[in-house]
Amino acid sequence: MAKKKRRVPDVLWRLFHNHARTLFETIKSLIPPLQTSAADCRCNGRGCLSCGGANSTAFILTPTDPPEYRKLLNHCFVVLDENAPALSVFQPQHRRSQFEIVRTTIEMMMSEHPTSSNLILHDYYKTSCPSSISALDLLTSEAWCLLLKRVGDVLMVYILRNFSIFLPLPQNKLHQVAGFPISDLCLTSSKRTALGSAGSGKRKTTDEMWSMSMKHLCSRLRITKEESPKETLTSGGDSCISKGSHSLAAGQVSSNHCLSSNRKRKRPNSWQRRRKRQLLATHEAHSLNPCRNSTEIEEPPSTLPHKIHTVGWCSCCLVFCNPLKDIDEVIISRNAMLYKLENCSTVFPRKHILNSLKHNSSGANNLFNEIFGSCGVTINGQISPCVHTTKCCCTRATCLYHSLIRMLEVLIRKSQCCRHLRLLEKHCPIPSLDEVLERVSFEDYQGNQSTVNPGAKDPKHSDELMGDSFSSETRERSEAQHSKIRPSVCYSLKKQVVSFIWAVCRNIVPPDLLGIPSNWRILTKNISRLIQMRRYEKFSFNQCLHKVKISRFPLLSGMFKDCGGIGALDVVKHKVLHCWIFWFFSYLVVPLVQANFYVTETEHENQEVLYYRKSIWNQVKAEGRASLNDQQFLELDVPSVSKILRNRAFGFSRARFRPKKNGLRILENLKAPSRIRVKLASQFSDLKKAYPMGKVKYEYFRSVNCALRDLHAVLKGVQVKEPVKLGSSVFNYNDVYNKLVPFLMNIKNGSATIPDAYIIVSDVAKAFDTINQDKLLTVMESIVSDEEYALEKSFQVVCTKRSLWVNQNLTLAHDNIIPSNAFRPLHHVFVKQERGRNVKKGELTFYLNEHIKRNVLLMDTKFYLQCLGIPQGSVISSLLCSFYYGYLENNLIFPFLEKVCKSGNGCEDELVEHMPKYLLLRLIDDFLFISTSRLQASSFFCRLRRGFHEFNCYMNEEKFGLNFDMNHLLGLRSNRLYAGDDGISFLRWSGLFVNCCTLEIQADYTRYLSTHLSSTQTVIWKGRPVRELKSKLCRYLRPKCHPIFFDSNINSAAVVRLNIYQAFLLCAMKFHCYISDLARIARLSTKSYFDVLETSLRHMKKRIKHIKKFTSEIPPIIEVEMGEIEWLGLIAYIRVLMRKQSRYRELLPLLKSKLMAVRYPESLSPALKYATDDIHSSTLWKIRY
Repeated sequence: MAKKKRRVPDVLWRLFHNHARTLFETIKSLIPPLQTSAADCRCNGRGCLSCGGANSTAFILTPTDPPEYRKLLNHCFVVLDENAPALSVFQPQHRRSQFEIVRTTIEMMMSEHPTSSNLILHDYYKTSCPSSISALDLLTSEAWCLLLKRVGDVLMVYILRNFSIFLPLPQNKLHQVAGFPISDLCLTSSKRTALGSAGSGKRKTTDEMWSMSMKHLCSRLRITKEESPKETLTSGGDSCISKGSHSLAAGQVSSNHCLSSNRKRKRPNSWQRRRKRQLLATHEAHSLNPCRNSTEIEEPPSTLPHKIHTVGWCSCCLVFCNPLKDIDEVIISRNAMLYKLENCSTVFPRKHILNSLKHNSSGANNLFNEIFGSCGVTINGQISPCVHTTKCCCTRATCLYHSLIRMLEVLIRKSQCCRHLRLLEKHCPIPSLDEVLERVSFEDYQGNQSTVNPGAKDPKHSDELMGDSFSSETRERSEAQHSKIRPSVCYSLKKQVVSFIWAVCRNIVPPDLLGIPSNWRILTKNISRLIQMRRYEKFSFNQCLHKVKISRFPLLSGMFKDCGGIGALDVVKHKVLHCWIFWFFSYLVVPLVQANFYVTETEHENQEVLYYRKSIWNQVKAEGRASLNDQQFLELDVPSVSKILRNRAFGFSRARFRPKKNGLRILENLKAPSRIRVKLASQFSDLKKAYPMGKVKYEYFRSVNCALRDLHAVLKGVQVKEPVKLGSSVFNYNDVYNKLVPFLMNIKNGSATIPDAYIIVSDVAKAFDTINQDKLLTVMESIVSDEEYALEKSFQVVCTKRSLWVNQNLTLAHDNIIPSNAFRPLHHVFVKQERGRNVKKGELTFYLNEHIKRNVLLMDTKFYLQCLGIPQGSVISSLLCSFYYGYLENNLIFPFLEKVCKSGNGCEDELVEHMPKYLLLRLIDDFLFISTSRLQASSFFCRLRRGFHEFNCYMNEEKFGLNFDMNHLLGLRSNRLYAGDDGISFLRWSGLFVNCCTLEIQADYTRYLSTHLSSTQTVIWKGRPVRELKSKLCRYLRPKCHPIFFDSNINSAAVVRLNIYQAFLLCAMKFHCYISDLARIARLSTKSYFDVLETSLRHMKKRIKHIKKFTSEIPPIIEVEMGEIEWLGLIAYIRVLMRKQSRYRELLPLLKSKLMAVRYPESLSPALKYATDDIHSSTLWKIRY
């Protein structure tokens, strides 16, 4: 069987396509044909590339070669320079060492091209810097030396001089060491190299049909005019529109020919043949009513410039001769309605066009130009009055143009006198006390799902649920808090928002612009889809037009109905409809939401957005502002802010409130630059007041995160070089795995079971907001201890789904810079690194002090100074928090634990000859403590409850979790302890389930219990839906494909397979939710569904294979077969989709037949039976999907 060709990495494929090849394939292509016989060769019969002939490739790579050499040949990619000369001489002999060849080649290139940008020269300059790895070091390894012996000096020099070389890094990443830097190549063209869009074979859009038909029409008229320039039309038989219709037919023929010129000739579609027959019949038997006088007039010009010279043309027809707005494939911007705080007295925002126009013909004409984009036409010459008869239109006006103008006048007048507040109160009333109690009780029940007692059953009926949860205690508590608005329950429902928007539209928009009543339902559904969009979903123009047809608009469908014309008029009608629908959604629906609602996402609703009436949000915001003083925020005036900003190079941050389940959270945006007015007088401290007339000048400041880049690089370097200063900090699953596995193997001590373990989980209450700023600065003085730090700048080309990015990373200079970046999830190529500047300790201390002690934030129109805690949106926030609590651990917690260990040796419960073993992990502010000593665990728990006054660090009482009983804490209530229907208890910690008895690790899915699963997704409506769905499912599985779930050092065989099964269960549920949302617009075939699920199965098997290459001190042990993975995935998909079998009647038989082909059901192992027993996955079956 032929060996599969190695796939070119995505970055190189985007840039070079097939020109990028492996080093082995390139060398084979450079070897010339057989030159001499083995007897005459210089190798004296020993065998080489010159006399090897067909066996020359076997001489390059042999079965006994070392792994590093094989990796170099098969995983190193090279690209030949397009200006490189051909290899003239081939001599496989070698006489010099690899080091001499590389150095000599570099020196020759430097003498020939001193200013060359070749990376091999760039790295050679850095050999004097001991912290950098140069190309000279990388290209003189043992693998390269062995390659030199095989290929000879001449070929090696040719490769070094004329090829871009990309060496392999861990995790299939690359490092460019020679050639023109691809980062400069990407920056030269664009910082984001967008992918070319597909779909060239699609049917022409309305815009293309319009442009083609008008172009062909003008060319036809020009030819006619040249042939008989004095020919006139004296009868109403033929008109410009009929000729336009006739020309459109020819235009369609030519357009179809253009579309099919590059493909096999085929028969036109039925709709094309039908349109052609109608067109011919219309041209022979009918003619349109004249749109101009029957007197002598000229033909229209050959082109349609901005100035149209006509004699006797009807003005209303000239409006539609101008190309209308190009709006196809446009995204309706939803950003305009997010986070808008402006209070409006009118139905639309203050600067909306409908508020600035007068309800007369002039205002209507301006609005017409705004909607349809016809303002570019200037009429020169004699304009004839409109002569359309009432037979041509079903409206009372004489033509389409005048009908639209009259309707737009009505729209302007009604929009300025609309009583929107009355409609808002009717359709979106303020929630009553009973509604608040109902929402509160429902939220309380959903929150209690994560703390189910062992053996508890899920209620089957929502009525019983509400009846049980809606207790007198809940009523008393809610009534007591009703005066204080709870943001999580005082929003307007989405169906109420849709009802209000449609009521306003019916009130101000003329009925003819909304179509017939059946079209109202369609528009309402499309508005509902816009309102129900999740945070990062995009609403395309095609979704606005979903099921909207011209036949449902009598204004358009009745135009020239008696004539039966189908030519250019059809295109005009489509364009008019498209322009109106686009404007309706973009400039009527969206501004309605913007003016009357505050739209924001929340923490407890995942990706869902909530709609608050502006009056209610103002009350919520006022209560949030009042709480700022309780959180040690000091209000500042503008002069004080100017004084702070005058002494530093960065500005302030903007903040807003985001609702959470029990209050508000402050979000600060430290990524955006800021500005402030120049020379502000003290009397203008309130930004709402009017400022003096004239040009306003601003002073601009860098963003906070941009100014902290050097400090961030230094702290990341300290994290790598001195991890002891971070205490028990972990930052991801890799860190947890690397600390957990050695601990488990230590306490097992070769046994299959572990001794009794005592577990505590806890969380610091308001960790970021309660940090003592002075204490933090004292701690950071010991962290940033050197007087000077050397920084390096590295460049990486990162390949995303749609583009190539050039990332510039600033890092602390040390030897491990390349491996530290080797675990990025995206495909990337490390290009080069340059020596940056040296940063003094005083500069770093100044920026740190300004950031912590003088953190200025702008909330609406007021400035505040943070006096306690640190901002959470900073690029160094997590590092500061980790160093702060790491210092606390090193100085207080670890000495305390060691003291308890020594004092516990004399206790009766402890064995004198054994010291207790313990493990402490902390993810930012979330603690996990495991100990083999009950005394040590209980003492540590008591110490945590007391808190640490010096650090202002206290634990959240509601987030404690223990797997053992303490007599004086019988009433302790925790949401960290969870028990499933199988009676197995777990402690929840940072997205993980820790088994209270066996310390096995499973994924925590309880966070999906509070809301519908679809609220966690972002559906992509454009592009290729099958490809997007495949990518989505792979991304769903990727976080669960970590060795912490599948390593036999941690989990038993049954739990390993249970983790695989549960990952597929969640993936199947998300698959159904995605398909359900996508079905509103498009439906995929059963084969597409099957291909998507097969892709997810292959992806899981591929990820688990790669786990074996995971780099750690103790390699993971993966004891699961690929067939078991596929069987578990199919079982999970079938069981989930069986609950929705009405949608998947055709898909389920395909999955079952594939399941039977796996041949595992006949003899199931105990591990597989345990994994597929749904009582062990009771948490997932409670998820609403």
